[in-house]
Amino acid sequence: MRPVSRTRSVPLLIILALVASLVLVAAPPARAATAGVWQDFETDEAVAAATVSVPGHDAAIRVPYGSHGDSGVEFTVAPRDTPGALDNAGLTLHQDTASMPVNDWSGHTYLVWDFWMPTDYTTSGRITIRDDRGVAWGTSYPIRGRGWTPVQIRLADVTAAGIDLTDIRYLGISIPRRSEPVQGFFDGFRLVDGTPDNAAFGARVVQNLIDQVDFPGTLDGVDAELAELARLLGTADSPSYAPMKAMIDKWLDTSTRIRESLAKISTADQYAAMIAEVDGLTAAPARLEQILTLRQQQPDARFGLDSADSMSLVYPKELTWPSTGAAPKIELARGETEHTQTVVVPYGVDLSDVSISVTGVHGPDGKPAPAAHLAATVAPVGSLFTRPTSAYGRDTYTGWTPDPIRTDLAEVDVPAGDVQPYLVSLTSGRDANPGTYRLTLTVRADDEPARRMTVIATVWPTTLQDRPELRTSFQFTPWLVHELYGITDPAEREAMTIKFWDFLAERKIQPDQIYTVNQNPTPLPPAQKFVPQPVERITYIRDHYGLGQFTAMYLWAGLLDPKKPETWDTQIDVWIGQLETAMADYEAAGVADQAVVYGFDESTGPMLNAARHTFTRIKERFPDLPIMTTLRDDTFGEATQLTGLVDIWVPWIDGYRYDGAEAARARGDQVWWYHAISTNYPQPNWFNGYPPIDSRMLMGPMSHQSGVEGILYYATNRWLLADRGTQLLVDDGILSKWNPATYNGTAGDGSIFYPGPDGPMSSLRLENIRDGLEDYNLMQELRRALAEHPDAPAGIRQRAEAALGATAVVRNSRDFTEDPASYREWRREVARTLHLLNRA
Repeated sequence: MRPVSRTRSVPLLIILALVASLVLVAAPPARAATAGVWQDFETDEAVAAATVSVPGHDAAIRVPYGSHGDSGVEFTVAPRDTPGALDNAGLTLHQDTASMPVNDWSGHTYLVWDFWMPTDYTTSGRITIRDDRGVAWGTSYPIRGRGWTPVQIRLADVTAAGIDLTDIRYLGISIPRRSEPVQGFFDGFRLVDGTPDNAAFGARVVQNLIDQVDFPGTLDGVDAELAELARLLGTADSPSYAPMKAMIDKWLDTSTRIRESLAKISTADQYAAMIAEVDGLTAAPARLEQILTLRQQQPDARFGLDSADSMSLVYPKELTWPSTGAAPKIELARGETEHTQTVVVPYGVDLSDVSISVTGVHGPDGKPAPAAHLAATVAPVGSLFTRPTSAYGRDTYTGWTPDPIRTDLAEVDVPAGDVQPYLVSLTSGRDANPGTYRLTLTVRADDEPARRMTVIATVWPTTLQDRPELRTSFQFTPWLVHELYGITDPAEREAMTIKFWDFLAERKIQPDQIYTVNQNPTPLPPAQKFVPQPVERITYIRDHYGLGQFTAMYLWAGLLDPKKPETWDTQIDVWIGQLETAMADYEAAGVADQAVVYGFDESTGPMLNAARHTFTRIKERFPDLPIMTTLRDDTFGEATQLTGLVDIWVPWIDGYRYDGAEAARARGDQVWWYHAISTNYPQPNWFNGYPPIDSRMLMGPMSHQSGVEGILYYATNRWLLADRGTQLLVDDGILSKWNPATYNGTAGDGSIFYPGPDGPMSSLRLENIRDGLEDYNLMQELRRALAEHPDAPAGIRQRAEAALGATAVVRNSRDFTEDPASYREWRREVARTLHLLNRA
């Protein structure tokens, strides 16, 4: 179980603003600057005038090396569990102090400075620039472990955000905290006209890094590990002995070459090439040991088969994989889908045209089982190159990261040194016979004998509800799909939309739009961007998938000026008119009772008054139409006079207060929750590279334990054409060039599946979301069994209540297991106690 964090996230901008108000070291008045370096920390005063987030823990000191002049600044970031610490540590330069002798940056093209990180810590930091009027602009910057980042800010972008470059109040730079302290270095803050030439600065930084990073010690350690691995090679007559020995020798040669090159490196490009080799080299021993250990079980083969839990990530390169052995097991209820992963592992050879097929499913009686009882599919798991941003808040691998389920690829190549995961999916029929099933997988590769793996599946004597009992309101945006695929014909657009709806419904997510748009809203006038959903869309969803609730219309707070309340009613009248027409259509179609209005997304401050007035008007006209909102009010209306106006409260996960939520439910309201890009470790999220178990935990036991009636999510397909580059679809190789970065460059935020060659493509994350929804349904079966069997033996009831409470795997949104084995054991206990109750 992960430790509970005692800190609460507060936006870094607020902290920086407070810091900026402190009494700072005095300096001559700031002046406008010509192009060139304006801060290189040549004095102690310059460093002392900069502030840090948690004085006494975070620290900035002057060091006798840098990228310009004789010195730079070392910024020490205290650990994540430091008292009073937020998720990021900030170093701030202030106007009218020696830390920022120049605060007029106007008339120049770029603001540039040098940052380097001697520690093997790759992540993203955050930059905030605020002018003297309080207007702020921010962006992320990459932090490369054992590397240099020339941070380049195009000043035209800052100006476009409304910043007054002639009067900068402060520049804040943050580094995400981790479990241990870490040091980053800054120097050479400069204004540049035209295209920056950073070569000379980079050459200085490279020499610093070579001195600061213990490369000889690292190489010595790797050499020793590689030499030790030779004992696992076995006898020379094995068909894979020579290629595996060649892999070890190759890495030893790489180590020697790197060692000899250190004294010759003089440019940033040479250093970057060397670091890429070092990263691969340091990861190699653990990966090789895992491959060689697996090979000992199958010494006469040229490739091996292993397995991994579907709640884990099997990285194709460099990292070890979380093995669950060569004989994987799956347990599932009737009417449920479950998964495991098969891992193909070459023994030092390149494998071509690898494929896996299901060649047999046998039931409890030993006879072939019909697909209606147990259906099985298998598909390779593809990978996308993922660069974690500061939003992650946790150490996350940078590189090829598994996620898309490549059902479009019948065969793949697996180079020596890589491994290839496959997702094995089983779906049990609602009438399946309980008991043990055996699934046979056959693995083929060119010029290699076929290999087989047996998967043992146990079907429990429990049948789940077909529809999810936890409600979802997930935004799916059809126009983004149409634009990405270049579809202009109305009939083809409708067909593609339905294909995506089918896909979502199969994974237990009812299609919906919380932001009700019929087309790209960007070129439309503000008042026409959001309109009620057409009744034909809603009835189609009802008739084909079942209808829980749907969003009739989104009320966009951006149409109301908080400073001009006298103008609000004009827009509210328009909304009411639109709703009158839509609700009449919904009433005629018999779906009005499922309609809700959603609005005032994450509103706070003065907009709460506008929300109160708007909701009052809506309720006066439509007293039975529920209003759902994510506005910021953790009292659920008690402090904002919104009780009786809001029917469905949707706080963000970190703002969920159990006592307040229960009080709201007691008066008849529902309380859901949502997460977003600001929801980071130790809370769950489904960014690419986060453990997939987080997705399952959130949708299953965490939500059940919290008592929420539903989950809202702002986007499932945030695939803006402008962000896609030249690779619009995931339709290339198993290592796809498709860019997973979405909002603020964060991979997977607002994107939980992929645009495949001819329609939607699933992901490990989405399959775990569906699994979590099914876990929620399993818990509901246990809840009903407890209610139906009040006279069951006390010991059984106690076990069942403990399993239903799920405290073995989750205590709150910041304290839960990421161990799939523990999760599986808890799920098994839910099924056991459910069976015992029903027998009793």
